[in-house]
Amino acid sequence: MSKRKFARAFIAVGASLLLFSAFLPGTIRASSGPAVIATIGLGPSQDATAFALAVNPRTNKTYVTPGLEPLGCESHIVSVIDNTTNTVLAPITTGLSPFGVAVNTKTNKIYVANVGGFFCTNTPSNTVSVIDGSTDAVVNTITLNGFGPTFVAVNPKTNKIYVTISGDCCTEGHTVAVIDGSTDAVLGYIDVDLSPFLVAVNPHTNLVYVTHGGLDKITVIDGSTDTVKATFSIGTEAREIAFDANGKFLYVAARSTNQLAVVDARTNTVVQTIPVGRRPHGVLFNPDNGRIYVTNRGRCDSTPGTVSVIDSGTRTVVATVQVGTCPRFLDRDPNTGLIYVPNAFTDRSVSVIRDEG
Repeated sequence: MSKRKFARAFIAVGASLLLFSAFLPGTIRASSGPAVIATIGLGPSQDATAFALAVNPRTNKTYVTPGLEPLGCESHIVSVIDNTTNTVLAPITTGLSPFGVAVNTKTNKIYVANVGGFFCTNTPSNTVSVIDGSTDAVVNTITLNGFGPTFVAVNPKTNKIYVTISGDCCTEGHTVAVIDGSTDAVLGYIDVDLSPFLVAVNPHTNLVYVTHGGLDKITVIDGSTDTVKATFSIGTEAREIAFDANGKFLYVAARSTNQLAVVDARTNTVVQTIPVGRRPHGVLFNPDNGRIYVTNRGRCDSTPGTVSVIDSGTRTVVATVQVGTCPRFLDRDPNTGLIYVPNAFTDRSVSVIRDEG
């Protein structure tokens, strides 16, 4: 994938100065609706910003990757948040440009895909850093065939880790690596279409879904055989995918049409589209209240981003929550029900949303 193409698809670099925000605890009125209750600043290092994150329910911590959002473009820092106190702990040094992140709750390991230079330099990366959740230390570095590991997903049924490999500055990738969650050994590679990006696992069906940068295509992988089962389209380039409580429907961020696509998991067909904000990226389903949360990153300028809150029963937007600038890939703490939203660009923070509705 070329630098120019990658820049258009995945990053917006602004000329504004970074704001070194501190932890700003928020207050809310008594309400059952969704609201930001805290904003956690990731400063002072300019290399620490928020692109994607994953909550570890075993330790009550959140791990935040910067992607390619730092002003200097490249980083080796994974930020760690103590969810009990909303304070930032010591950062973890990983590979070049930590991008996607996922927690394996079976093993208490955190997997970080290091995407490499891509936009700023020709420096490639082909590694995944493995962090021990009990010590927050890197205990293994997995070397992959191919450059540009981007996103990571854990299959809880099989204890396998799936990593998309998108390519480097000059070569487009077309594989998904499969890693044994018990040994961290690479089991093999699955050939898919060009530029695999987001990856998500449906634990109810043991199917793995892969979106592709710049393509209107979603690849479906059978988790029992690790082979491609099907491909389908939603009519536009897709970003993150989430699943309902029964695994019957997929909720897909339709990046270019500002919609959330509802897909029947049995037929891989779009049954409805729901208008959301500008440039939706992250999607999260909350099994406690049946709501879907979509981050709308907007232009990644000084304008705050939003989170659209959707009732999955009526498939209507019931609230819109303002967060920081350029929100991307969010996660939820199942122990507290709180939702953590990464804000990039000048904010370099994480918004914490409570929704008791």
